Amino acid sequence: MITYLRALGLSIESIRNFFEARDTSLLEKMLREQKSQVHQQITALQSIEQRIDDRILQVNDAIQSNLNVVELVNLPSIPVIFLSENYHAKEDIELPITTLRQKFGVDKSIFLGKIALMLSKSELEQNRFENYGGLLLILEPGDDKAATGELMSGQYLRLRFNGTHETSAAQYQKLLDYCQKHRYKIVGDAVETALIDYGITNDLSKYVTEIRIPVKEI
Repeated sequence: MITYLRALGLSIESIRNFFEARDTSLLEKMLREQKSQVHQQITALQSIEQRIDDRILQVNDAIQSNLNVVELVNLPSIPVIFLSENYHAKEDIELPITTLRQKFGVDKSIFLGKIALMLSKSELEQNRFENYGGLLLILEPGDDKAATGELMSGQYLRLRFNGTHETSAAQYQKLLDYCQKHRYKIVGDAVETALIDYGITNDLSKYVTEIRIPVKEI
């Protein structure tokens, strides 16, 4: 009986209490409580599995990217937590990340591959590409924090390049030139995300950063 109860994951203390009472109602209560705990563990593991799948897809997608090519893509709306805080490309990004985490009570374990910078439409239109207006935490299924906003769905010009936030200015200019040449109008803020960076690899040649700008045809 002890072996059976241990195989079901019951604690030594619970088993001891059962043998002291040896009562069928206590056994049923113990098993129902254990079933509830097992269900919670299954839910937690499914959430972890989903995050693993998301990271695998994200890394593979980044590795297989067509770099330095402007693409027109249709994207769904994406829930985010937004921190309105000025940030310069050459500053330490860990500081605003810490501010976001503390302000919204977010577990730091969910940040990998999900932080983005926001460059305002007005900054873009004035050809200023280094002063970001905010930090975004992109939320996924399984994240337990409520979104404070969302990235709108619709058409985006997307450009992925080998580099970091510090080298993104030239890429923004390339996107603006593309807008002018192909008659696209910018309709919202740009979003810049490091898909592969120092958190994943020490090889600078493998860094991939993405910029996407919401647009519509003129």
